[in-house]
Amino acid sequence: MSQNNPASDIRTQLIADGVTTPIFTGGEPKSPNEVITIYNTSEEPPSPKFLLDFPGLQVRCRSTSYDAAYAILLGVFDILVGRPPFVVSTTRYTGVMATTNILEIGRDENDRRILVFNLKLITEAQKGTQHRKAL
Repeated sequence: MSQNNPASDIRTQLIADGVTTPIFTGGEPKSPNEVITIYNTSEEPPSPKFLLDFPGLQVRCRSTSYDAAYAILLGVFDILVGRPPFVVSTTRYTGVMATTNILEIGRDENDRRILVFNLKLITEAQKGTQHRKAL
């Protein structure tokens, strides 16, 4: 598995890329109204021989406006999907692919819109473990 938390790494990268909407990982606060939340998901199992992993992410945006949530997610989508390799801490991200388009999954208890899209990442950890070797 990736040596870093992929959701946290992607949060760090989005902030470095200038995203100003508040970004959280693993849980969404009650306020503010407009937030991005990134959750770790699963895509494919990791390589048993090499430090090559395929984590998944769900990127979620909550807003009082459907159009605002969509625009925020489209900006994030454009920053991440298909970008060249980049390194955050000790993990090299060599691929970021969307596995869904942006879609609405409903509203929260305060009638705010929730939109999401899902990603598959390809990561290469930079140092080996007992049984897996760096590429």
